[in-house]
Amino acid sequence: MTFTIAAALAVLASATVIAADAATSRSATFSFFAETDVSGVPTDPDTQPVELGLRFTSSSNGTLTAVRILKANGSGSSHPVNVWSARGQKLATATSTSESPSGWQEVKLPTPVRIDAGQVYVVSYHTTRYRATQNFFNQTVTSGPLSTSGVAGVYTYGTGGFPTSTYQASNYWVDVVFAPAAGGSASPSVSPRPSTSPSPTPSATPSPTRTPTPGPTPTTTASPLALPRVAWEGGPAYYGTFPVARAAGWTNPAFFPIGVWQESVIEARDTTLDKSAGINTYVAPTDNSNLRLIESAGMSVIGGNSQQLGPSTVAWSLSDEVDMWGGPGSSAWTGNHPGQGAVCQPANSRCGYTIQEAMLRRFPADGRLRYANYGKGVMFWETDAEAGRFVNSYTSIVSNDIYWYTDPGVCNSPSEGPGIGVRPEDCRRAANYGRTMDRMRHLDGADGKRQPIFAFVEVGHPFTENDAPTITGDQIAGAVMNSLIHEARGIQYFNHNFGGACLSQHVLRDRCGAAIRPAVTELNRRVTSLAPVLNTQSYEWRFNPNLDTMLKAYGNSYYVFAMPGRTGGTGTQKLTLPPGMKGARAEVLFENRTVPISGGALQDAFARESAYHIYKITP
Repeated sequence: MTFTIAAALAVLASATVIAADAATSRSATFSFFAETDVSGVPTDPDTQPVELGLRFTSSSNGTLTAVRILKANGSGSSHPVNVWSARGQKLATATSTSESPSGWQEVKLPTPVRIDAGQVYVVSYHTTRYRATQNFFNQTVTSGPLSTSGVAGVYTYGTGGFPTSTYQASNYWVDVVFAPAAGGSASPSVSPRPSTSPSPTPSATPSPTRTPTPGPTPTTTASPLALPRVAWEGGPAYYGTFPVARAAGWTNPAFFPIGVWQESVIEARDTTLDKSAGINTYVAPTDNSNLRLIESAGMSVIGGNSQQLGPSTVAWSLSDEVDMWGGPGSSAWTGNHPGQGAVCQPANSRCGYTIQEAMLRRFPADGRLRYANYGKGVMFWETDAEAGRFVNSYTSIVSNDIYWYTDPGVCNSPSEGPGIGVRPEDCRRAANYGRTMDRMRHLDGADGKRQPIFAFVEVGHPFTENDAPTITGDQIAGAVMNSLIHEARGIQYFNHNFGGACLSQHVLRDRCGAAIRPAVTELNRRVTSLAPVLNTQSYEWRFNPNLDTMLKAYGNSYYVFAMPGRTGGTGTQKLTLPPGMKGARAEVLFENRTVPISGGALQDAFARESAYHIYKITP
């Protein structure tokens, strides 16, 4: 039996496909699942074309001689297999022409792929039917020098893409045949732990109602840390399942959504100003906006009505803050909005769910993302069940706009900040924007199908009370950075002043925003430059209980984001690094300085509650 080979570094060749049970002589090779009982592994009901893979590393140099796949019944007689570097470079590919009806299949590579110790690789295959086991990679699996890397089971929908998505730590039963280099260990292959049971957990489907739960993109080449990962949602792999978002470049790891809320675009100067400030997306732009100007500027639109349809429209925006003015309920909707009369029928009933369902029907079923912003109902007033229905039933992107720095009531109203334990003296802090992210991520994760949560940050004086606070540039930067630390997958700015000394609908463009525009521009530049880092899955590690922190790995380096938490955290603070994270010094990004690492820790000063530092540590 023959198949063709097309590799980034090889030419067409031929090889052989054999059933794994016929490959009994491998005293000098290692596989993860060679002796694992797979008789009870079910076939997933999913039938979409998908690339399924395994992320692994080796403690010794060697060669990859074959890729093994656990074939599902009805999956056809031919499957392409691929070998990838951690950054998605295709190192080898092979396509079988015939296979046994089911069970393990082994695709030998005519030219073995070199495996370097400590580097991360991915092996994968393409299919429309597959076997899967959930909650398999909740811990590292080892076999001789081989070990899995993070949540090792990965996938991506479509044809020929680099698999980076993960779903509930699932194993998609892709394996390797690895030969250590001369002088390396050659002991028999060992059966990994954990192993499957005769009655495995329900099959992992990478096609939930909303979209697949994506994994880190791109994968790091830094040595994997023996730490759990933060649950992942959003990112390039997620957007890749939406054709318009994919065409608009949202799958590029260097892209991170930075939007502005209800801004107008009338002339080319508007997009020029906004783009120079780092904006790349308009969220519910005004009705008189010219979408052709937005498209020509290479920017995106989240349309507020069905008339805002164009090539740049990547998503539809449903009602804003319907959790507050509609409430959690399914009564009839009169069609009115706030200020137009009774909203629900009967009067004083709740109809927010009905409104969202009606809004969905107003937009074409065209595969675009669906977005909604919520407010104090979801954040403070409603039960998890009530709020969770808003968050999980209607959207594929969601946000919440609690303006901790400027809202005149949020710090003192018993039903708002104090109602969830925020003391007035700790209210106006950047860390509370992260608290909003935590609430939304908690609600969103309840159904097991995660979507991106965008941060919502004001850039001026969004309340009519003239004596309400006006946010500063440092506070904007702190609010955005704390939201990112708490896993925000996008940012959008509220760009209106309704009170204070300077009223404006375009704060970042006119004199009202002259004081904060430079700070926002620099902040957006930093976020954009960090997009490839932000688009990876975080590790769970607490560096210091007084700080809010995030740990990521990208390329050959680790990145530590840190700033004061909900109370305290200013002054000199010690950050204790996790085991396995080595380095002599940490570069402090954007500050032109370094700090020493000694005894597995570093120390640095945080001048104010909104101050942040980003450390790059290269072993």
